Amino acid sequence: MSLPPPTPIQLRIPPENILCGSLPTEKPYLYILKMEVEIHSWAVSGTDGDLEVTMEGTGNKEFLSVLREIVRINKPIVLALVETHMGGDHADRVATILGYNGHTRVDAQGFSGGIWVYWKPELVTVDPIEQANQYITMQITKVGEEPWYFSAIYTSPDPSKRTELWDAPLDFANRNNKPWFLAGDFNETRFGWERNSSCPDTSRRSHKFNAWVHENNLIEIEFSGPAHTWARGNSVETRSARLDCALCSGEWRMRLDKAQVRHLPALQSDHCPLFISPNGFAPLEAINRPFRFQDAWLTHENFGEFIHKKWDKSAPLMPLLNSLSLELQNWNKEIFHNIFREKRSLIARIDGVQKKLAFERNSGLIKLESKLRRELDTVLNQEELL
Repeated sequence: MSLPPPTPIQLRIPPENILCGSLPTEKPYLYILKMEVEIHSWAVSGTDGDLEVTMEGTGNKEFLSVLREIVRINKPIVLALVETHMGGDHADRVATILGYNGHTRVDAQGFSGGIWVYWKPELVTVDPIEQANQYITMQITKVGEEPWYFSAIYTSPDPSKRTELWDAPLDFANRNNKPWFLAGDFNETRFGWERNSSCPDTSRRSHKFNAWVHENNLIEIEFSGPAHTWARGNSVETRSARLDCALCSGEWRMRLDKAQVRHLPALQSDHCPLFISPNGFAPLEAINRPFRFQDAWLTHENFGEFIHKKWDKSAPLMPLLNSLSLELQNWNKEIFHNIFREKRSLIARIDGVQKKLAFERNSGLIKLESKLRRELDTVLNQEELL
């Protein structure tokens, strides 16, 4: 029996239902992401698990694509977004997009501030205790473990408004005796190496911040990744600093002595996400991925010619399909390129460039980072077709 070449069928399936990523053997609990996106209006529509987002604003679609990718790769059980610049129904829609059933929030005041916290109720119990414009404190309880407190922090850039934040946690610590963990954007640095420029005023504020840390008997969690978590602008004169960090009480540190913080590359934001694991980071294990047709292949000008060349009308159907799947995987690797591999490579290169930029800003590195970010945007757009 003679069969014509197959007609590709375009399937709209969310990336998280397609990709089989390599996951840590121990799932991290917490993840703080600095979200600085100005959104004027947006709408969410979709059926049968297919969610399409249409937004108006600056970089919104690109930011959401990056956020979904970060969540897909790292699988955080608790996710905190700070300085969201919005509130209300937007927080619920983001929860739907990212697949989190539990959430609490402090809405932005106009277009300033905002803290959203999401979690997986099937994996962890989160009980909000106190909240204000600059923090949300909650109790974290994982099955089979003792509870502890977590405060998601967004410190106002206006020093005159920080008294509320400095006073409230100290009062909370005095009233409670459970292990305590704080993380987020403190909008302040502790040491000189955490800024690429300073002045008497920044030194004074650093001294005050350190006094607050010591007064609360807090310990800083060690980190890996870029030394600075924030950069404003993209030039040789760009200011950068380590404004985001993770602190904990002595009791929390003694119980979770393997805890680590990783500064992930800053993508579609001027802040690095903080990736926090109370149990440390386990090595990744390779997972075999089944063959799947990729819609992005249809964008290649020679794809149709390749299919016609490899399609043998006289061959039995099942052996032909098996052979074609192998041919397509090789073609994807050698001709089209592997989107997932290229994406990992670009993110790793951006991470390396940002580590260097924290200590040395030159036009070559700045241009390279901009080029790599544009290439990553292109790859993420191709992935949307998968």
